[in-house]
Amino acid sequence: MSVFLLHNRVKLALHTLREGEGRALLHLHALGERSPESVPTDLEAWPGPIFALDFTGHGASTVPGGGGDTAEVLMGDADAALNRIGEATVGGRGLGADIA
Repeated sequence: MSVFLLHNRVKLALHTLREGEGRALLHLHALGERSPESVPTDLEAWPGPIFALDFTGHGASTVPGGGGDTAEVLMGDADAALNRIGEATVGGRGLGADIA
């Protein structure tokens, strides 16, 4: 299931990879990638719900006019997702790990 969040005139795609109880995990992808369609094998042991965010200009999120791949914009993307999810652990790979 995916929902779209409005952030700086961009529609961000937030995907629910797995529902559940307990502390949520927000997974952030690497530069030039998109969110996985299912729970990655290295995250399967996480006991709670798992969400994944497509950063601005990646995956199902829209591309802003004039670019938008600054660390500040991407941190704002993650913050918008956390505002929707609530308190969560944040992790990622590549650029996503830097933003986390």
